[in-house]
Amino acid sequence: MFLKSIFGALCLFILAASARGEVIDRIVAVVDGHIITSSDVRQERETLARLGDKPIVDDKALVRQMIDNYLIETQIADTPGIDVSEAEVDAELQNVPAGAGPPSKAVREAVRQRIRMRKYLEVRFGQYIRPSDEDIRKYYNDVFMPAAKEKGLNPVPPLEQVADLIRTNVRQEGLNHELNIWLEAFHRRSNIEVFE
Repeated sequence: MFLKSIFGALCLFILAASARGEVIDRIVAVVDGHIITSSDVRQERETLARLGDKPIVDDKALVRQMIDNYLIETQIADTPGIDVSEAEVDAELQNVPAGAGPPSKAVREAVRQRIRMRKYLEVRFGQYIRPSDEDIRKYYNDVFMPAAKEKGLNPVPPLEQVADLIRTNVRQEGLNHELNIWLEAFHRRSNIEVFE
């Protein structure tokens, strides 16, 4: 009888303590067992702001980007030779807007991750994306010319003058297209849970 009353008192104490408990952090997503918390989302937003990126105000979009980044990182880990030196990180940080003091460890790691991703995507997809002269001409006529006229650019530079810039844009669009297809397939193969 005495044990029952102690057990009952203990249960009441645990229930009362849990009723007063406060949430320290919240799980917003789980990707193949990797947990993303609300504090991870907050830190990611702060890091992106420190890097001068356009803000992602929608939490769902930011969580989606974090999931994509995690999936890409898992593939990078399985690919030998995708290394980033401190000198590469320092060089990239030269392009980051000056902030309050030296970059934090989180900012340096975010820059390292970006460089690793660029290298990986170049190895994975870049070698297959070679815009032809016809691709460049089509982009110039269908995209560049209308945009230049809309912005009131007069005279519009001739194709020869902007061909390298257009080649870079066409190639980047091709990389983005291949990456999106690959990520969609990877999402279907992964175990992803996003919590509201």
